[in-house]
Amino acid sequence: MSPRRAKAVRGRVGDDPATALREHLIDTAEGLLAERHAAALTTREIARAADLSDGVLYNYFADKNELVITALVRRYGRLVVRFDAELPQPGDATLEHNLLAYSRAALEMHLDGLPIVAGLLSDPELLRRFIDELHRNPYGPQLYQQRIIEYLHGEQRLGRLPAVDVEAATTLFTGATMMLALTSLMGMAGETGEELFGQLPGIVTILLNGINARS
Repeated sequence: MSPRRAKAVRGRVGDDPATALREHLIDTAEGLLAERHAAALTTREIARAADLSDGVLYNYFADKNELVITALVRRYGRLVVRFDAELPQPGDATLEHNLLAYSRAALEMHLDGLPIVAGLLSDPELLRRFIDELHRNPYGPQLYQQRIIEYLHGEQRLGRLPAVDVEAATTLFTGATMMLALTSLMGMAGETGEELFGQLPGIVTILLNGINARS
């Protein structure tokens, strides 16, 4: 490994220099993407930030866009893992308490995930590649929706939830949290973070009242 490459990956754990350098490039791209849109990022900027020559990127990725998509998918994947962590199980606490926990987790994911997608809107081809990669990995929007569907079906089996259309209830639930995030990110809501999350109990109450009205 050249002195310049060694300097770039110095301090990384692992015996495989190629893997370490590839991860270093992904780390660098991810850091830059936190500050600017993907379409505006150049190969030279990534290389300079990584303290590498421009051509090194092409030893590990077909082009800049492949590196960018890899970094974005990894970033989005962290949001999905965070959403899935420590969610209530069927039978835990009350329905209202559990759905509020799910709604908070969903809103947090939307608030951090929508800017990733918004940054790709100016490049439809890059956006399509990103969405395709999400679906090839277990990170697509169907994952968190399925998690809520499974929870509601579990509550039905326990007799704590009436026989309603769980998929429709999930659409209403996720649509409400996504709309809150969207209006906030577009500057239409004007609330602070806590004020935004403060709307969730009312949403959950209305949803439960609608479900229970059919029982």
